[in-house]
Amino acid sequence: MITRQDLKSAIPDLTGNLRLKGLEGTVKVYRDDYGIPRIKAGSEIDAFFAQGFVTAQDRLWHMEYDRRRGAGRWAEAVGGQAVAQDKMMRRFRLEASAKADYQVMDTHTKYVFDAYAAGVNAFIHGGDSLPVEYRITGLEPEPWQPWDGLIVYKVRHIFMGVFESKVWRARMVRDMGPEATGRLFPGFEPGYLMILPPGSTSPGPLDDGLKELAEGAAGLNYLNEMDSGSNSWVLCGAETATGKPILAGDSHRGLDTPSVYYQNQVACPQFDVVGLSFPGVPGFPHFGHNGRVSWSVTHTAADYQDLYVERFKEGEPGKYLYQDQWLDAETHEETIKVRDGGDVHTTVTVTQHGPVIAGDPAKGSGLAFKYTATEKPSTWPEILWKMLRSKNNQELVESMRGWVDPCNNLLFADIHGDMGYLCRGRIPIRSRVNGWLPVPGWTGEHEWEG
Repeated sequence: MITRQDLKSAIPDLTGNLRLKGLEGTVKVYRDDYGIPRIKAGSEIDAFFAQGFVTAQDRLWHMEYDRRRGAGRWAEAVGGQAVAQDKMMRRFRLEASAKADYQVMDTHTKYVFDAYAAGVNAFIHGGDSLPVEYRITGLEPEPWQPWDGLIVYKVRHIFMGVFESKVWRARMVRDMGPEATGRLFPGFEPGYLMILPPGSTSPGPLDDGLKELAEGAAGLNYLNEMDSGSNSWVLCGAETATGKPILAGDSHRGLDTPSVYYQNQVACPQFDVVGLSFPGVPGFPHFGHNGRVSWSVTHTAADYQDLYVERFKEGEPGKYLYQDQWLDAETHEETIKVRDGGDVHTTVTVTQHGPVIAGDPAKGSGLAFKYTATEKPSTWPEILWKMLRSKNNQELVESMRGWVDPCNNLLFADIHGDMGYLCRGRIPIRSRVNGWLPVPGWTGEHEWEG
């Protein structure tokens, strides 16, 4: 039973002085009348340490929630009801992708993520005011790893792509036929709504895979923002009474409690930024200003996720067909621990197109998922600190080189009165067919060209 005293004891003490291992110098944290933390540090590394610490004070369970969801470990907290979604998230392999991104970061960016994680862990190790949800679920807080912030970021954006649209179009083609479905989508070209080339044999088990994918996604509705888009406006200085630009951002993220964003201010010799961060992630990737430049994003709804129908060899599900050759797939054995239940074992298969997220290779077919944010390791996290140092619009734009996911409409303005727009993100070059439906993975005709 959880008592009122338990709830009160879960509220951290936000006053007084603390000596925390890992800080290089003195850091001051002031909270305004709304409880918003404002950090002033003597070094950039201390600033990110403090951002991790204060975020954990306010949002540790939020961070735990997203970390476990992204890594496919939610069943450890809530039991068997989460097994289907955990299986799906294991197949997406977000944790492996996050670790791979961390490994290719430059040294300074690793320092940033290490410092943020150290700040989170400093709060956890204090142990006196942990969120009450740990008692409710019987979980102990695990150390926050530097790459955990990348898991959080990826899980918050994977469902902002469009692969689900390709799944439901495939089901429409199955139920209505390509001609009837085509009439609902003006502008498609002949053949675009054919999953398989004429004369090919339909992989029957794929239908079961689509159903399984839908069931797994049902438990992740809090991440599903199909109607996301947001609004943003900017006026240049020549059009305002002050001669300075005005930038307004209106995020249309899901209405979860607490919010996906966390308002805070971080100041150090390198920058002084106030804005909205993602709990668990250093920096201010979507909304903020540093006294010289301000930025805001909206969602582009761009297409950067593809589905490939893979054919697997009968009796040898570890081999898949590609251009008349049988290639070896990667296989990863995963164990899902279930609260108040036994372990659940599942196999994740990965082809050259990506992990198989639906279907069953043992039955001959599956859907492989190719996504810009997970297809290969990326150094995009280096942008998270570089952008904060921008002194004008040009420097902000330059800092965005290498941004991968999500694709955003980035609006910005600086103190010189100028404004600008940038579509940031990586969108693959490939045939238009990929944009409509799952495409054959064995022909080699639908590969990304760049």
